[in-house]
Amino acid sequence: MSLPEFLYGVAFATYMVGVAWSLRTNGARPAVILLAAGAAMDFILTGLVSFGPALFSFGITGSNTAIQVGAILGVAVWLTVTGAIVAWWRGRMPLFYVLAVVGQLVWFVDYLAFLYGIHAYPLA
Repeated sequence: MSLPEFLYGVAFATYMVGVAWSLRTNGARPAVILLAAGAAMDFILTGLVSFGPALFSFGITGSNTAIQVGAILGVAVWLTVTGAIVAWWRGRMPLFYVLAVVGQLVWFVDYLAFLYGIHAYPLA
């Protein structure tokens, strides 16, 4: 497991804990901050992987369909999480819950697509 894979896992787990905590506490501020921190960590890490030092490189050359699907889903996750945070900030809790859970589901598929694309699916 490479460093970026580990850090993506930490970001994903942080978001998951934040969403679970916010669902149990009716959107408590610390829980929402935790889920936002997980999404921000993912966003920053994606920038480091794409444009940062070699330490954050996956070391792969090429791409494939799974990686491309993962990239599209990653953007969808960021937009969904941003929408969830805006809904929470405006006090629209039912919408916040829906978007936070949709973010979890899409992020899960996104994470699996990237791992599959990097390790199992042939690169072109």
